[in-house]
Order: sequence, then C-alpha cells, then structure tokens
Amino acid sequence: MKGLNYYVKKRYQFSQSKLVYEKLGGRIITFTQYPLTFLHFLFKYGPGRSKIVKRERKKVNGKRRLAGLDRFVKGLILCHSGGNIVPPGKHYKRVFVYHGTVDKTFSGNGNKISADWFEYYFLTGEKDLYKFKNYTHKTELLADRIVKIGMFRSDPIINNTYDKEKILKKFGIKTEGKKIILYAPTWKWGGGSLGKCFDIFAREIPKKYILIIRPHFNDKKNIKYILKWQRKHRVKDIYFFPKHYQDIMNFIYISDLLIGDNSSVNYEFAVTKRPVIIVDSPHEDVFSPPDEFNIRLCGPLYNPGKDDILKTIDEAFSNPLYKKRIEELINKSFYFNDGHAVDRACSFIVDTLSEMGILDREKTLKEYEGKFTYKNNYR
Repeated sequence: MKGLNYYVKKRYQFSQSKLVYEKLGGRIITFTQYPLTFLHFLFKYGPGRSKIVKRERKKVNGKRRLAGLDRFVKGLILCHSGGNIVPPGKHYKRVFVYHGTVDKTFSGNGNKISADWFEYYFLTGEKDLYKFKNYTHKTELLADRIVKIGMFRSDPIINNTYDKEKILKKFGIKTEGKKIILYAPTWKWGGGSLGKCFDIFAREIPKKYILIIRPHFNDKKNIKYILKWQRKHRVKDIYFFPKHYQDIMNFIYISDLLIGDNSSVNYEFAVTKRPVIIVDSPHEDVFSPPDEFNIRLCGPLYNPGKDDILKTIDEAFSNPLYKKRIEELINKSFYFNDGHAVDRACSFIVDTLSEMGILDREKTLKEYEGKFTYKNNYR
C-alpha cells in the first residue's frame, strides 16, 4: 500500500504487524546496525519492499536517529520499539506498535518514554493504557493519540483460523496422546527464568507431557547451553525452537498449558483460555499491574528450586478458579475480543492516509475489498 511503512529493528518485533502487512503490504525500514534484518526482508518480500538507512551522527536524547526519512517517506511509519530513533517528519506520522502486552517497563530500569515521541499509539486495551499512563512522560497527550485496536495476534485464536495438525506436522512434533506444555521465558531484561528452570523442567516434565521450549531470541547464553544439552541427551519428548523465524504463535495454538515468567507471551496465550503457570522471577524492570490486569493471579506461581513442577501443572489443569480469572482478565484487559483487531488497524491506516491526501479512501476500500473488514470503532 502506498504510504505505509514499518520500522523494524529486529525481526521478531515485526510479528505484531505481520498480519497487517499480509493484508495491506507496504515497505519495511531498518538501519545499518541490523543488516541481517534488512537482508531477511529483502529476500522474503523482494526488492522495493525493504529499505536500509543510516543514522544521524548527532545524538538526540541519547539516541542516534534515522537520517533522511523525509526525503523518501510520505505517510505512516509503524514503529515497533519504544526508543525515539524515528525522528518527527514533515511528510509522515509515526504509529507506536509495541511488540507485545507485557509487564515490563518500556526502556528498562524503570525508564519512561515520552508520549510526544509518536503521533499515534496502537493499544490493545485498558491494560496497555494503564502501563502508558504510569510509564510515559506527558501522559496528557495520550487521549488524542490512542487508537483502540485490540490484540493483533488474538485474531487467529478467536476466529479459529489455524490448523493444529498442520502445525504439529510442520515442526515434527509427535504427541502420542500427551498434552503439550509450552515453556516460553523472556531474556535477562525482565528476569528470564530459562537458566534457573531448564534442567528441572527437562528432567521432570517429559515424564508425563510433551515439552516445547521457545526461548526469547536474545537469550543467547542459555540457548547455546540447551543446544549442547540437546545434542548430548536427545530426549524424544522435548522440542526446542530457538530461531526467530519460528513464530511463537504456532506453539501457542497447539499447546495445552503455558509456563511463562515476565514475557508478553503470557497475555497472548491467555486469549486461548487455557491454563498458565508463572515462574516467580522478580526483576527491577517488571511492574505489578492492578489485579484485574495481572496474569500472575490467573494460575499457580512456580518457585524454582522449591516447588514440584508436575504438581504445579496438575494444579493449573484442575483448579476452576484460574479459568474464571483468565476469562475476567481477557475481558478487562483488551478493548475488543471479536477477532477484528487487524481489521481495525487496517481501517485506521486507510482512513489516516486518506486524511493525509496520500490515497483515495473509497477507491482504496474497493481495491482491498475482501482483504479486511472495515471497522471504524477504533476511537
């Protein structure tokens, strides 16, 4: 689509907007510090769909911003990280698309971003809004900049548009009638629990279940350790997927229970209404939301080194209180749970680009008819 751009630093961040890209297209922008990101999108989507740019020499608020965007960008830039690396421009507006609903602060160590860094903010719901109000400066600016989307990646779950058997076959996962436990920890920013939990989980969980481990792409040290362990032990009921292109959503679709810590995966998995266990892994970059938004109340807490993981899993499966709490959390945390989050984002993009004089709204809606359902309830 003319006028639609995506700023992506690392590939995994793009997963939030991938469903929008598949409907509308556009151009992906990255910068010279991440040439592999550029090459990935270049080879995946072809010439003209990705562009790599340099950064300015001068720092602004501690960041070297992308240089010269006004020369070739006119329209919208969907930004997938909280840093102010995309400067304001005369010919474009910036949309903040944070990669995941999560209980981490935006910049680490309690640092706040400023609400004037972006012209628009795609928000999943009230839980996101709570975070923005408490972890941004200039919060009074938010009211006119919020775009109510819902959770992008919940659409396939709500609409049931995935094929479990196809995913199992694609990744070579053989269940033999066993339930699947997904362990998806974060990395050191947020107090990732992989280093503390892997050995005990690898020893105990396969006695009764299939264990899928999907670490954060940035957890390099622990990934190397597990790859070495896997080559040595080769336990048949443990599946390890550390690659950035192995979409976490595929594993969410097929799993019966999630073990998480402080990752956004917790909230994405909650939409399935299946049981969750949270590893008790406190960290200075993690805040505690109000009870109605707190995933830690929706399943048993697992204390590494103290609790029996198999007993904790049994509790998560058997206690009906947790299921009730998850349903309440979903209803209170997200603006919409109707399977049209991506449609709302696409509708906002078309409306805004039309207001900017970049495209004709009616012609565009007719051109993209069938690709998305127009929704104007994003304000």
